[in-house]
Amino acid sequence: MTNSTASYSPSPGRCLAVLLATGAVLWTGWQLPAWYRLGSDDAAVLGGLVHLWQQPVLVALLLATANAVVLYQATLPLALPADPASLLDRPRHLADFVFWLCVVFHLSSLLLLLLIGAGWLPLNPLGL
Repeated sequence: MTNSTASYSPSPGRCLAVLLATGAVLWTGWQLPAWYRLGSDDAAVLGGLVHLWQQPVLVALLLATANAVVLYQATLPLALPADPASLLDRPRHLADFVFWLCVVFHLSSLLLLLLIGAGWLPLNPLGL
């Protein structure tokens, strides 16, 4: 009886899907007050929704969570494959491209957090 272990090779497509899904969740969360604005004329309620939904602490927590998900589900599997021999088995141009997209995501979200923390980027996209 042999014990066969299937080597897990991270798929660049799966990692790209994680990155795109994370970006879609962040974009959807950012757009919620604007969608509410489409169906409401009450400026006070809309202002309260924007201030509640886009608090700096909540935005920072959401970005940190998104970074953790992308890091563990996309960036690290591409950077550190389970089987080192798999690095030689296939062309790496697609995996490298997705890896660098993940790195750009991490760096841009870090820059966004720094700008929000320094007060240089106000969290009021609706102008309220």
